[in-house]
Amino acid sequence: MPAATADRSIRWSDAVLDAARRRGDPPADAVVAALFAQGGPAAVAGLMAQLVTNDALAPASLPAPLAEYLAATDVVDTRDAATIAAGERLFAVHGPEILIVLCCSSLPSSYSARKGVQVLHRTAYLAKRPTRRLFETAQMIIDVMSPGGLGPHGRGLRTVQKVRLMHAAIRHLIQHDPRSPWPLDDFGLPINQEDLLGTLMTFSWLIVQGLSRLGVHVEPADLQAYTATWMHIGRLMGIEPALVPATVAETEFVSNTIERRQVAPSAEGREMTAALLGMMDDNLPRPLGGLPAALLREFIPPAVADDLGVPRRPLEEALVSAADLLVRPFERLVDREAGRHVALRSFAIHLLQWMQSVELGDTRARFTIPDTLAAGWGTAPAGSETSLWHKLVDWERARLR
Repeated sequence: MPAATADRSIRWSDAVLDAARRRGDPPADAVVAALFAQGGPAAVAGLMAQLVTNDALAPASLPAPLAEYLAATDVVDTRDAATIAAGERLFAVHGPEILIVLCCSSLPSSYSARKGVQVLHRTAYLAKRPTRRLFETAQMIIDVMSPGGLGPHGRGLRTVQKVRLMHAAIRHLIQHDPRSPWPLDDFGLPINQEDLLGTLMTFSWLIVQGLSRLGVHVEPADLQAYTATWMHIGRLMGIEPALVPATVAETEFVSNTIERRQVAPSAEGREMTAALLGMMDDNLPRPLGGLPAALLREFIPPAVADDLGVPRRPLEEALVSAADLLVRPFERLVDREAGRHVALRSFAIHLLQWMQSVELGDTRARFTIPDTLAAGWGTAPAGSETSLWHKLVDWERARLR
């Protein structure tokens, strides 16, 4: 066994990851415990409400433990500034494709982890609110990867602080639910260190892998910068530094290791995948309503897709595989991969435009894309000119008549 592989096998061994399943995020957990001690369950529920409905938390109006946590975690490491800037540039160019990989690979892959998916299912977080789950995850990624998002007073840094607190609140509420005791020995601590690390891999290695499957060429140095940016985010999110990999190759190893340990069929994973597909299908034009299932099967291993209950869509799978046939009449593209890429990017932009137009209800913050990214991606509300997406829809409708 090569030395590098042997070192990885020790650093992320089964014993190390088994122990990680018993650990949470002490700084954030301490805040929630202090709030609970002061005000009981209502204080924790109040914190959750603030985190969901407010873009920013004003320290002056917060309980002392929470204000102290925000001050202690408001840290910017300027040593990573150049690398983070390079990672942000990659996102600025390929953000729509990255968000498609998020929807069609990262999210369903996380539902394939039998133990980790129990937390989401226990809170009914996706099954009853699939739109909210997609929006909040996509918003987090946009916040942390937008230019300056991780800098002083950056929106991404604030989002990371909130997500850590939300994880801690969920950990506390699940472990103190007298109606349904949490099986610690079976599943580990809710949102534990291994599950956090696995989620980080879905935002890093699976994105790198997904861009490759889409035919998007990215220079190795840019892939490393993007990966390093997400490893920086992982540490900000409370993942123990010793667990965080450093290179693209290490993220692949960690991802494969966690998949080997955690991916297994579950009714909860199938239910959540069905909810995700239903939400995406409901918001596409009717002729292409089966496209999300085809895209999931484009990214996810066949056996995992079967375990998650992803339907087989022969027609839509053929459209994905031969998408250049759809694009070529309008874009005059002669390269198969280029045509396929343009079609899928068009799908991504359509999805982003829809997300920007949806009202989330109650007092929740609206899904937003910074102007600098929206201009580059072309996600501003469509004008009078017919978009490529509408051309594709019209072409497909005419073909089916």
